Amino acid sequence: MPEHDALKPLERLEHRILETVRELKAARQEKAQAESEAAALRETVRDLKSAGEQKAQAESEAAALRERVATLEDERRQILDRVEKLLVQIDTLAQG
Repeated sequence: MPEHDALKPLERLEHRILETVRELKAARQEKAQAESEAAALRETVRDLKSAGEQKAQAESEAAALRERVATLEDERRQILDRVEKLLVQIDTLAQG
């Protein structure tokens, strides 16, 4: 029986060592998963930042286009006014 009693502490130690190994393995797997998720989040942040920059650029281009359209509409009105005045002058000359 003394031999049996001597084995118990060794068995407990072996059990604790095996349990520690299992815990370390699980911790490594969790760490790898966390690192993978962190990398995916960093990529998502980069994508969102890029999309935000593209959106800002598109909005800037749209504003420039709206401004250009307004300018062209003003020029068109001015041209139409001149054409109407010329038509009036032509009618006046044709009648006169």
